[in-house]
Amino acid sequence: MSKKLVYRFALVCLLGLLSSGCAIPGLKEANQRLKEQNDRLVSENNRLEQELASSRGGGGAAAAVANTPARKEAASDLLIPADSGIDANVQIERTAEGIKLTIPQQVFFAPGKTELTSTGKGVLQNIGRLLNNNDYSDNTVRVEGHTDDQPVEKVRDRYPSNWELSTARACTVVRYLVGSAGVAKSRIYPAGFADTRPLATGKSIDSRQKNRRVEITILNQGA
Repeated sequence: MSKKLVYRFALVCLLGLLSSGCAIPGLKEANQRLKEQNDRLVSENNRLEQELASSRGGGGAAAAVANTPARKEAASDLLIPADSGIDANVQIERTAEGIKLTIPQQVFFAPGKTELTSTGKGVLQNIGRLLNNNDYSDNTVRVEGHTDDQPVEKVRDRYPSNWELSTARACTVVRYLVGSAGVAKSRIYPAGFADTRPLATGKSIDSRQKNRRVEITILNQGA
């Protein structure tokens, strides 16, 4: 090999080394930026996974937050479509069994009565549409009647105790949802609990009013 060829070969190698040396600092900076971006993405992904796990749990801390007064409205929006038409007096919450709708007795029934009010029929039409919504059309539905601790004397001949009255009211709601709101009778059933499951304790007018109610629970599938 001539001296000229050796010189050229050495020059090419030198230029290659020089160019590599110039590129290394830029490469290191790029790698560092990519690493920082990756760390941020991993951190964000972990945060989102934790939020998703909490929301899927349906209970615990997430449910506790959702059930605070400040979050009631937001929780209802998540559980029930905003355009469902569900009455503002209907309390909506997620329980271990499913989604529970609590309706004060006066929305559906006059004192001591088992005939639905016109307002109650309108509320049940909207609830029926909800129950037939694609999200819930396969879920079993339980309708519960609840009373306060005072028997209604004027209907004692027809309803000897609040067991009969609460069950009759639950049956009235079920019949309307099946007969007038299109809910399949194979997926809904009534239950009466009289005064055995009070929401409020005490003998005050307010406590007794809270205990007189109908609860409609969209049960979790498989429950």
